[in-house]
Amino acid sequence: MKKILLLIHTLKYLKWPQFYFRLYRKFAKPRVGEEFSGVVPKRNSLWVHTALYSEKITTDLEATFLNSSKKLRFPSDWNNENHSKLWVYNLHYFEDLLAVGADQKYALHIRLINLWMDGNPVGEGNGWEPYPLSLRIPNMLKAWQAGLPLDGSHFSSLYAQASYLSTDLEKHLLGNHYFVNLKALLFAGIIFQNSRWLGLAVTGLVKEIPEQTLPDGANFELTPMYHSLILVDMLDMFNLCRAYPSEQTSKLTLLLETYIPKMLKFMQLMSHNDGGVSFFNDSVDGIAPPKARIESYARALGFRVHKLDTMQTSAIDSMPSGYMCAMSNGNKLIFDAANVGPDYIPGHAHADTLSFELSLGPQRVFVNTGTSQYGLGEKRLVERRTQSHNTVEVDGFDSSQVWSGFRVAKRARVISRSHRVIDDRAVLSASHNGFKKVSGGPIHFRQLELSENSLKVVDAFNGEYGTAVARFYLHPSLKAAINSECLTIIGENFEIKADLKNLQAQLSDTTWHPGFGLSQPNKCLELRFTAEEQSVEFTWKTT
Repeated sequence: MKKILLLIHTLKYLKWPQFYFRLYRKFAKPRVGEEFSGVVPKRNSLWVHTALYSEKITTDLEATFLNSSKKLRFPSDWNNENHSKLWVYNLHYFEDLLAVGADQKYALHIRLINLWMDGNPVGEGNGWEPYPLSLRIPNMLKAWQAGLPLDGSHFSSLYAQASYLSTDLEKHLLGNHYFVNLKALLFAGIIFQNSRWLGLAVTGLVKEIPEQTLPDGANFELTPMYHSLILVDMLDMFNLCRAYPSEQTSKLTLLLETYIPKMLKFMQLMSHNDGGVSFFNDSVDGIAPPKARIESYARALGFRVHKLDTMQTSAIDSMPSGYMCAMSNGNKLIFDAANVGPDYIPGHAHADTLSFELSLGPQRVFVNTGTSQYGLGEKRLVERRTQSHNTVEVDGFDSSQVWSGFRVAKRARVISRSHRVIDDRAVLSASHNGFKKVSGGPIHFRQLELSENSLKVVDAFNGEYGTAVARFYLHPSLKAAINSECLTIIGENFEIKADLKNLQAQLSDTTWHPGFGLSQPNKCLELRFTAEEQSVEFTWKTT
């Protein structure tokens, strides 16, 4: 019965087309419906190339994806899921074609492409699933624009891949999957002058870009990692449309010019001072290209990149997405006062409402635990739960009902919010009703006050509950101890103190996951509530 209720509270948010296309895909099988003419396209000198990735496959076929390496053996490894299905997906993306130094590895890359063509018959295996198809097609065409010497057989294969994809769009999922489907068709449609693919792409993108990009520039799935990935897609499409201008793509180009600057600003807002992404929802470093490379690409295309002034005490409410930010004296706090992402596609959401992360200068201090894997399993579920984030868990319940690998049933809603600067403090506050919706529990209110040398966290409840625990996960590089009811945290250039008198506090051994497949030991401060309102203040000095 519980599983049925979870399913009901999950499915009720979906769009009707998602039901229709899920059923449609059971009967309408994808196919290659068009034949390559044999006319090899010509490169365009207006294309701007930027190396986006670090090396992923060495010249002796040592591949590293998701922080896991192995010596490749073909054809078996094209579908060898011993590491994980996602690892195999990454093998099919061909991102090494766009890595630093790729221009010195053309022979290897042509060999890999030939091996792929020989080992992946049409429609068979992971490589023909729509998501890997959608990444590989643009990656190969981008590498070709940069100088990779593709021949007629390669273009014939790309043409077949695009034709197959055009009959297998992920309209049952929508979101980032459907977005990259359309991007791939845009590349293939323009390069191969296929009006059907181009029409599908432009029509879809003109609708999806305003829907998937919120007014503050945030990608609507509300994960900083996917925001960076989609921003690269937007830059790629602008690059392509600028190199091949046409009346058919003029409206799309205008949309890209409008939204890319907003997305660049939002990436700045959600990044830590070290340049890495903040770990809200499914976000870790090492999947999207680094922020510096994305910004370099944007500048090369003529976009301005604005820097945030973290020295001045300020409070920012990026209300369309729900995220908030406070800065003072070079320190930066990022606060999740956002709802679960789009109701009909919350697969990358965590139960992390009112969690936060903090950096003092370039060093991260309070960090959410991150994401080490996708798929099904207890570890994936635990990493999505409230207990794995810098927020409060009530009576063992999650603020939103995350379940399975990518499901969410009842969801927390943020019901109040404010931001202001009072004297020398940036003050952010918000409340949510997740525990009331999920378990009949209380409304949770949280206020964060950041100054140049302190952070005060105030939590309060309106309603009844049994137990509540606030957690504060520390970056693994920090040393922490509790002595005589005082917490001490030692960083490279600072020392943090917190008076824990009258608080039920303990330090727990936990793990932090800065990337897929990675796990590092760290500490977590746990504060068990003894009253309806509780506060703790962390103060620091430089060393």
